Amino acid sequence: MASPTICAIASGIGGGIGIIRISGSQAIQTAQRILSPWPVEIESHRLYYGHVIAPESSEVIDQVLFVLMRGPRSYTGEDVIEIHGHGGQVTLRRIIEVCLSVGARSAEPGEFTRRAFLAGKLDLTRAEAVASLLGAQSVQAARQATRQLGGELGARLSQQRRQVTALLGELEGLLDFPDLDEDAAILGRIRAKLSELYAQLSSLGLSFRAGGKALSSGLELALLGRTNAGKSSLVNALSGSERVLVDAKPGTTRDFVEVKAEWDGVPVTLIDTAGERADKSELEEQGLRLGQRRYSGADLALIVVDGKLGLGPEEQGLISSLPASLPYLVVWNKTDQVGCLPVPTDAVGVSALNGWGLDVLRKRVLARLAGSVTAQDELVVTSARQAEGLRLAAEALARAEQVIASGCAVEMAASELRIAGARLGELTGEEVTDAVLDAIFSRFCVGK
Repeated sequence: MASPTICAIASGIGGGIGIIRISGSQAIQTAQRILSPWPVEIESHRLYYGHVIAPESSEVIDQVLFVLMRGPRSYTGEDVIEIHGHGGQVTLRRIIEVCLSVGARSAEPGEFTRRAFLAGKLDLTRAEAVASLLGAQSVQAARQATRQLGGELGARLSQQRRQVTALLGELEGLLDFPDLDEDAAILGRIRAKLSELYAQLSSLGLSFRAGGKALSSGLELALLGRTNAGKSSLVNALSGSERVLVDAKPGTTRDFVEVKAEWDGVPVTLIDTAGERADKSELEEQGLRLGQRRYSGADLALIVVDGKLGLGPEEQGLISSLPASLPYLVVWNKTDQVGCLPVPTDAVGVSALNGWGLDVLRKRVLARLAGSVTAQDELVVTSARQAEGLRLAAEALARAEQVIASGCAVEMAASELRIAGARLGELTGEEVTDAVLDAIFSRFCVGK
C-alpha cells in the first residue's frame, strides 16, 4: 500500500543550513514540482544544486542543494528527498508551504522514525535511542544513547527473548512427550537457566534506577538547612560559578533558586531553599512553602549543617518533615573554621569557602543515585518503559521457576514463559501495539 508523502523541517531553525525532509511514495513527484532544474536522470545519494520554486507564482524561494535517497536505502526505508537550504525560519517555513501546496502533508511527531521502525530499519530500542540522543543533556547520556542506537540493547534483549522461547519449547516438549525419568533432569536444567535469565533481566532493569534515570532526566538535589548554614555558598561552590547571592545577614534566599551543573557527565539541578529560623518573616514563610513544593519531588535532600553549631532542632525538624519518598544526606559545612564540631560518620564534611570535601560529596551523591553511570562499560537502561518491561519479564521468569520448584503443572510454567517472551517482544518491537507506538513516538519532535 502506498504511504502518504510527509514533509517537515528535520534540522534546527536559525543555523546556516536548514534541512527539509520529504518521505513517501510520492516524494520524488513532490520534489519535481518544486525543485528546478530537475536532473534528467537523477541518481540516488548524490547532491544536486537548484532552487525551490513556488509552482503557482514561479517565485524563487531559496537556493538549495537536494539529494534523493531511494528506498530501501534511506532512513525511513521509503523514497526520501532532503532539501538543504538556508536555515532562516521564514525560508524554511516557506519551503514547507510549497511542499504542502503540491500534495504532501505535515509529518506528525516522530513519524519519520516510526516509518523507519515499521520498515525494519530500526528495532524499537534503537528508535527510542534516537529521541534519547536528541535530548541528551550530557556526554554520558549521549554515549549511552549512541550505544543503544547502535543496537546493543536491542541485540541483548532479542537474545534473551530467544532463550526464553527455547526454554518454552523444552517445556512444551515435556507436555507432548512425557518421560518421568528424563523430565526431572530437564526441569532442573530449565530452572538453572531461568534463574540466570532472571538475574540478567533484573540487573538490566535496575540500571534505570541506578543511573539510567539520572542520565535521561538528570538529578535534582535540594539544599536545606537553617539560615547562614552556607547553603547558597555551597550551591555556588558545587556549580563552579557564583549564581546565588551570599550575605552574612540571615535570610538572603527568600524562596528558592535553581542552578544547573554537570557532575561526571550527569546533569544536576541544585535547588537552594530559604533557611529555617525561629523569627522568620511572613515573606520567608511564603518562600519556605514555595521551596517545599518544589523540592518534594527531588532525588535527594542535602541537609546543610553549620559545623560550629551541629545538628539542632531546626535540622531535626527538617529531617522529620521530609516526604517519606525523599532520601537525605547530612552535609557538615564550615569544616575549615576554628571550633567546627567533629563530622559524624554518616555525614560528609565540606567547606564551601575553600572547596574542602566537595569532590567527596559529589562522588557520594553519584554513587548513591547514579552508581552505574560511572561504570563506562556497563549498558544502562535510560527509559522508564524499558525498565518496567524488564521488571515484568523478570517477575514472570521468577514465577515460572517457582512453579517448577513446587512441582506444579508444567503448563503453568509455560504460561509464565509466554508472558516473559511477550514483555521482551514489546521492548524490541517484535510484539507491540499501536497504542504503545503512539505513546513512544508522540514524545519525539516533528521532523524526527
